[in-house]
Amino acid sequence: MSAILLIAVPLLAAFISILVKKVSPYLLLLVSLFALVYPFFMDMSDVIIGGFDSPIGINLVVNKFALTSLIAVNGLFFLVVAVNIAQYKKLSSILLVALAGLNGLLLTGDLFNLFVFIEISGIAAYLITTTNKKPLQTFNYLVAGTVGSSLYLLGLIILYNMSGTLNMADMATFVEGNGMYTLFPFLLMFIGLGVEAKLLPFNSWVKGILGHSNNLSGAMIASVYATAIALVFGKLLAGVFQIEGTLALIIALVLGITILAGEAMAYASTKAREILLYSSIAQAGIVILLFTVGLGAWATFFAIANGVSKFILFGVVNRLTEEVGSDEMDQLKGSFVNNKLIGVSFTVAALSILGLPLFFGFVVKMNSLIGFFEPDFVSNLPGGNFIFPIIILVASVIEGVYFVKLLTKLWYKDSDVKVNFTPLFKYVVVVLAVALIVFGLFQGEVEELVASLINPGGVFIWN
Repeated sequence: MSAILLIAVPLLAAFISILVKKVSPYLLLLVSLFALVYPFFMDMSDVIIGGFDSPIGINLVVNKFALTSLIAVNGLFFLVVAVNIAQYKKLSSILLVALAGLNGLLLTGDLFNLFVFIEISGIAAYLITTTNKKPLQTFNYLVAGTVGSSLYLLGLIILYNMSGTLNMADMATFVEGNGMYTLFPFLLMFIGLGVEAKLLPFNSWVKGILGHSNNLSGAMIASVYATAIALVFGKLLAGVFQIEGTLALIIALVLGITILAGEAMAYASTKAREILLYSSIAQAGIVILLFTVGLGAWATFFAIANGVSKFILFGVVNRLTEEVGSDEMDQLKGSFVNNKLIGVSFTVAALSILGLPLFFGFVVKMNSLIGFFEPDFVSNLPGGNFIFPIIILVASVIEGVYFVKLLTKLWYKDSDVKVNFTPLFKYVVVVLAVALIVFGLFQGEVEELVASLINPGGVFIWN
């Protein structure tokens, strides 16, 4: 079955939905479900588009990493759509375009087409965030995204002039023998993608967007988009570019600052959405760090676990904010007293991010840390074998403090905030919370899934 259908079907559906607006919400649900189910029946292959073989032609790469990424991102996308479609029917066409763009990001094996899909998914994201009704913040996001994609394109143009290819596998071969000369263009591309990945200091748009997010934009940007961009970053870092020398030092500084600054800002905030968005910044730094140092398989599942947790956390907090009229922790006191199922699910998601035992987050975080101390592991970042595990542990301690503070407020018994959640939303968050527990309990099965992303030579599979 051809991977092109995951891009073509949503685009065709988007066109039809514009012509027949009455069926657009149902079409969105149907196509989103198709995008979730279809990867289970796809064969691993290199799909050539346009009749020209690689590296000249455009190709889509379907491997275990791509299939894992597609299932995770399309699964989260379907759930976001399912619980919000009644409220945001008018955005059906935009969401279909977003789905096509996200699938293209995960499938493409061509660096220029990656830029094209960044633009497609980015435009959809800007339109989605207009529902926040904060036009200035959406404009800031648009400007930041435009600058980021322009820097990526500039770096790509320089690389193409040097190598004569845009194919990722072919580019990896070129970089292997010319790593020093690709430092500057890769840095431009890193900054460009770093804007969407929320890395400091390229994330000035995040507070304005996620700090004012709603039921749709919060989960879509912080969960679906964040997971997809992290996995795309991994595809480039693990498979195309060599991180060493001066470049390694620069990336080490960026990632270290992102992790610690994100956690510090979350600790200092008194607003629930700000706590979650700053936490997202720190988590993005950790995931990209793991891809950078060579722990790509665990980084993949770290990104997925984080995406599931952020779906629950942003989904719950945005609904609380909508009902109460504020996301100040003191205003949300006691929100879980009359919503115990939601409260337990939220607590599970928070504890999973902390990396406590019995939860999915514990499995990925603990194994990631163990990976730094494996006998055959040699980090390509300065002090990566020791400094970054310490940074991750310190970040976890800070996370523990502010999440406990947030949970204490939300479970505060002497307050009685009345909040109503739809039955469908309750069902979805409970199922996801149970999944976080199940994957935490069956650690052996998770390790087998992770092992499937590593080839016999011990190298992360990316192409």
